[in-house]
Amino acid sequence: MIVVLDPIKDEGGIFEREVREYLSAHYPGDAFEVLTLEKGPASIGNFTQKTLACSSVLESVDRLKDASAVVINCFADPCLFELRENLDVPVFGAGETTMHIASMLGEFSVIGPGDNLISWTRIQAREYGVFDKLVSVRRIELPVEEVLKNNRTLYEETRNACIKAIEDGADVLVLGCTGFANIAEKLGREIWDKFKIPVLEPLLTTYGVARSLYPILKHGKKGLFSGR
Repeated sequence: MIVVLDPIKDEGGIFEREVREYLSAHYPGDAFEVLTLEKGPASIGNFTQKTLACSSVLESVDRLKDASAVVINCFADPCLFELRENLDVPVFGAGETTMHIASMLGEFSVIGPGDNLISWTRIQAREYGVFDKLVSVRRIELPVEEVLKNNRTLYEETRNACIKAIEDGADVLVLGCTGFANIAEKLGREIWDKFKIPVLEPLLTTYGVARSLYPILKHGKKGLFSGR
């Protein structure tokens, strides 16, 4: 079974329920597990929160060992490499996977929240080997917390950022936070109808890749993920 790892502390189980409903709507026959943290940050919008989340994930790593695959439901990919060191199943990060799929479709732009988004995304693109395909990074004027709450201005701000990214020359748009799932379907339809440009939502993209490839993939245990 695929485990979707939400690397945040989810008070009240709201985010977990939304993830379950979202994926079940697109893949109604699938059985998967959604795992959140018992302790950790409420959101991941900076490197400190990413590190705290990874620490908590590693404390719970035994809960992931029976999975068929793990999907990290955060564009920042906290604990991606650490989990690959510690697990014998494929681990898919939402940021890494979605950027690679976008690079297969053309040159892409990333749209997301946070004052640090532009530099952080460029670091990720370099690390993942797709920097040459990154056209631009467009920031919305909301923090990650407001994206997760589906702030009433979220849709309009994100749509406007998407249009600016298209003007930058992007062939593909990547939503740079899995919290955009609440608006992704409507936004994707509108952008496609007006511009014929695809919009990739990272959780759905990554889960789709994981469910297709996990039966035939393994991470090597020599070299990068050997742990030594």
